Amino acid sequence: MHWLVERVLPPGAQDVGAGRLPAVGIQRILVTRPNHRLGNAVLMTPLVAALEAQYPGAEIDVLGAGAATAQVFSGYGAIGRVHLIHQRALCHPVGTFKVLRAIRGRSYDLVIDAATGSSSGRIVATLARARFRLRASAPGALVPPHLAARPVHALRWALGGVLDAPLPPLDLQMSDDERRAGRQALERVLAAGPRSDARVLAIFPNATGRKRFGTAWWKQFLEALTAQLGPMRVVELIAADGKSRVDDQYPAYFTSDIRKLAAFIEAAGTYVSADCGVMHLAAATRAATVGLFSTTDPKRYAPYGEANAGISPADGDPLVAARRVADHLRRVWHDGAHVTNALP
Repeated sequence: MHWLVERVLPPGAQDVGAGRLPAVGIQRILVTRPNHRLGNAVLMTPLVAALEAQYPGAEIDVLGAGAATAQVFSGYGAIGRVHLIHQRALCHPVGTFKVLRAIRGRSYDLVIDAATGSSSGRIVATLARARFRLRASAPGALVPPHLAARPVHALRWALGGVLDAPLPPLDLQMSDDERRAGRQALERVLAAGPRSDARVLAIFPNATGRKRFGTAWWKQFLEALTAQLGPMRVVELIAADGKSRVDDQYPAYFTSDIRKLAAFIEAAGTYVSADCGVMHLAAATRAATVGLFSTTDPKRYAPYGEANAGISPADGDPLVAARRVADHLRRVWHDGAHVTNALP
């Protein structure tokens, strides 16, 4: 499908080259990444932050595919309209047509296709009326491997800027009220257990398909991790199906609001899970975030940020994973990176 779209919709006159995007005069922007997964929405936040910094007075519309998109960007003041299409857009032609008509009804200064290899993103970016169009896959030799960095790199390439400058972090732009509510929620959950001054560890032992580690694996991992790091107050974050993945062994927290979940994770201060959307959500907070990778490539998907890490346990061994995670967390805690532990 992508090969066909590349043939049918080749680069046009609006596609910008290196250093050809104006540094001023861009007021109306559309960013497209029509993917329904939470992680893909969060991975767009560095691009939106870079656009806000470059064009501080601009309005940024976003095209996504899922309710998570609107929640992820609700903290950004520059966000205008959030257009949502169904993840199976061709199977919902009426809704898809309405979204495309709304986008075609506006004139943009800049449209960015932020998803490398997305046929639907390329189609929408081509159909939108724009003075300039930029694709995350446009630059050649120095494209960074991480998916969060690629569209920012493309923007800098188009502006003729410094390509290897530090990149904006993943960031939900949470408010003080949201953070306060997260601390209060964590206090309620921990109050049910014995009082302790041990660090808090939030875990999300769920993931899709082969990325998921089983119940026995998680129990061995946590036992080995606490043996190396000392006692920890573990809190399980419950998935959408409402089921514990560790036999209800730890206090649990459930919410369907991703911003409440992010605030809770930030209050905990430390987070561990397999590669999943909640991992990227955690990386967009001030919590130290560790992702455990068994099948996917950490160079592309590791939790983004200085205190974060993607770790591949050898042959899926929980004891090896625990040792590597413990080594990373010791370094983070010793260096005092941007990690919070909100509760005593």
